[in-house]
Amino acid sequence: MKRWKQLAGDSAGSEIAEAAFILPLVFALLLAIVWFGRAFNIYATLNRAAHEGAQAAAVVNCASCIQVPRNLTYIQTNVVNPILTASHVDPSAATVNLQQNVLMNPGGTPSEFGSVVTLTYPYGFRLNGLQCCPLTLAPINLGITLSAQARSRQEN
Repeated sequence: MKRWKQLAGDSAGSEIAEAAFILPLVFALLLAIVWFGRAFNIYATLNRAAHEGAQAAAVVNCASCIQVPRNLTYIQTNVVNPILTASHVDPSAATVNLQQNVLMNPGGTPSEFGSVVTLTYPYGFRLNGLQCCPLTLAPINLGITLSAQARSRQEN
């Protein structure tokens, strides 16, 4: 009986057991912070690219000639893709949608028209090819789709 009391009262290996229990939780928390931090960074980049794309689509491209609206190819190639590339976001995975001559103030006088740019980007929770969670957490394993939309009024 004394032997069992001595073993139960001895705490020589308890630090190792506590560390073995806590360290995986700490590493998982740090990995989650990295994953969601990157998702927020991509979301902010998409918002910025949509904003710049909507502004570029709404402005007149020639001050002394007839206004020719910029098309989707121009907006994606010259405005959106450089912003995405600068933030290390794959431009080929992003979907860009451009709507021009959209009524900005329904029912308002005078009518104001503008451009709307919508971007979507699929984000998977992966880090150097490693996938996040066990297969039972399918929504996290499949990833999320980040989207951003910006509007800009055309100037006369």
